[in-house]
Amino acid sequence: MVVARAQEEWQTLRSELFPTKVLLDLSDLVLTAQRLPTANQPPQAPWIVPLPAATCRGGRPLQTEALGDFLGDLLLSHGQIKALLSVALPAAACYWRALQWPLGAWPQEPARKLRSLQPDLNLPFALEQAWIDVMPVRGGDIEALVVAIERQLLAEWLEVFNIAGVRLGRMVPAQVAWMVGLQERLLGADSTTLVGLLLPEPQALRLLVWRAGVPLYERLLKGEPDQWLGQLEACLRFLCWQQGGQATQAIELLLAAGLAAGQQERLQLSCPQPLELLDSGEYGNLALRGLALLEGPP
Repeated sequence: MVVARAQEEWQTLRSELFPTKVLLDLSDLVLTAQRLPTANQPPQAPWIVPLPAATCRGGRPLQTEALGDFLGDLLLSHGQIKALLSVALPAAACYWRALQWPLGAWPQEPARKLRSLQPDLNLPFALEQAWIDVMPVRGGDIEALVVAIERQLLAEWLEVFNIAGVRLGRMVPAQVAWMVGLQERLLGADSTTLVGLLLPEPQALRLLVWRAGVPLYERLLKGEPDQWLGQLEACLRFLCWQQGGQATQAIELLLAAGLAAGQQERLQLSCPQPLELLDSGEYGNLALRGLALLEGPP
């Protein structure tokens, strides 16, 4: 009994001092998770699991208790209930804005300072109702990247994880995870090149565009696949015009994941620019790759 208790206490202490880390990407329909490999472990296959029906919509958990129980049971079944989670929140729940920093010197508390300035960030909720973070970036006239999520929505997601009985180590918008996952590609692109990322969603295609490593544009292309092309062409024409026409030398288009049979081929054949299917390497998707990079080397 004494030995068994000592072993249990050691396992508990070890899990707290050297926790296993699990990467978690959330969307309205699917949860994708993967254990973060260590220096002495090969990467494990990701778990791609459909969420229970009607538990999440538009990036908002509709049934926090059911979703929390589902997440806790899933991690328990994989022996990872004590793992430290690194989470990418659904893109529909999060907003980001690139802007010029108006004060020159970077303050110690940029989020607090930004609130005091009361800028119009064109968010669907008041700044007082938002959780925001501000980070410095460098690209042309852009000097700061603001990420925002409605406070109530953030509280709902925190309640999901609380019900699941898990530990949170990191939680970022999916957009940030995607950008970090693409950092080598973004930094390697010419400063005049637009890099566009297409991400399949249920009955939609999300388009994100960067220039010089800085977010420039985000748009959800809705409707049937045949309608995406017209919207994509209009977006690219607008961006070329906005960036000065001839000043933009090239557009690189990347597809983050494969589409349904036939859709990808039609999109590649009809796309106004060559379309490259991304390889996320040893990770289940681009968001998990970005989360792994944020966690640093094993």
